[in-house]
Amino acid sequence: MMSTTLPLARPRLRVPRPRSRRGFSLLEMLAVVAILAIIFILGGIEISKAWKRQKMQSAATDIKILFQRAFSEMQRRNMQTFVKVGPLVTAGTARYLPIYLIGDADQDGVVGAFCRNPPVGTLGCPDLLIDQYNIVVTGLTGTMGNTGVDQEFSLSELAVDQVESTLWSDNTTPWSNPRVLMCDFQGRAIVKINPLTAGRQIAEPATLVFTHVNVVNKSLMPPTRYVISINPVWSVRVAKQINATPSDPNTWVPQYG
Repeated sequence: MMSTTLPLARPRLRVPRPRSRRGFSLLEMLAVVAILAIIFILGGIEISKAWKRQKMQSAATDIKILFQRAFSEMQRRNMQTFVKVGPLVTAGTARYLPIYLIGDADQDGVVGAFCRNPPVGTLGCPDLLIDQYNIVVTGLTGTMGNTGVDQEFSLSELAVDQVESTLWSDNTTPWSNPRVLMCDFQGRAIVKINPLTAGRQIAEPATLVFTHVNVVNKSLMPPTRYVISINPVWSVRVAKQINATPSDPNTWVPQYG
């Protein structure tokens, strides 16, 4: 009698169940969002500060170019030229501190009333306005090219309504006082304290400070300013300075780059 053996049954392989994937909890998602928000805020603040510093540098360069043109315009037009800072102008609701480049069209050696393209011999407008740069205090759309903005730049790091200068015709701090320097036919920087007396060549560079209002109110750190200098033989340079010790207003040092 033949015996039959049944084949051994193979054990069934257990297929491991995939582990369930755990998602993010609401608390974890809120934490991530909060961290990203902080990063974006801090990054945005730094970008805003960098943008303000760049605009300040660009504006200081524009003023330097305007001052440099006094010499070339004197040669091109065959007339002495003036750079005049201020006084503050109020036109309706707009306020601005103008920086003028003026030609001495009537050749009297002093700044008279001026306008663009004055007729020769005009009594009401004897001098020539060549160009102008405005530091806006309160803007008004359509007036002097302003666009409704508030004051952004300052001519002093101490107060937004002051002008910090040396060796101009007037060096008092209020921006209601105009400052004037003349470029004569020899290319010399001439200052006249009294319009009725003869002018004299400055003995050292005449300076003008330029900075941002956020440097004045100490929200743009470190404090940065540009010192624009006009040399006795007319040439212009700009020095960038920083104050690493804001508590001491006399510790401005050059910054390169």
